[in-house]
Amino acid sequence: MTVKNYETLFIAHPEKGPRVKEFIERFKKVIEGQEGVISQVEEWGLRDLAYRIQKQGKGYYTLLQYRASGRAVEELERNLRLTDGILRYLTVRDDEANQAGAQVPAVDGPEQGDKLPPATDATTTDSPV
Repeated sequence: MTVKNYETLFIAHPEKGPRVKEFIERFKKVIEGQEGVISQVEEWGLRDLAYRIQKQGKGYYTLLQYRASGRAVEELERNLRLTDGILRYLTVRDDEANQAGAQVPAVDGPEQGDKLPPATDATTTDSPV
């Protein structure tokens, strides 16, 4: 069983805002029941949605960061899907590179005085259409 770092962001219906603490406790129990470990919970609060979901323009955002197996993620997402009042959710794996703060190395560009290859015009082609 491979254990990795995950982040799950879920958006609750704005009318369910007072129940978000219950949702968080329920989802923490699901993760811990699958031998996962919660590292951080961030309640972002009521925010505008980029687009309407179920006729709602706002949603209550919560981010869960945890270390667990893929089975725990499947069970958490199953619970999110079945929970009335959850508008959307998204789970991403947080790679070790992100944890270590690794940065992508810069790509070296042409040095001063280097010649660039001739530009090509994308609208002209040598082959018939």
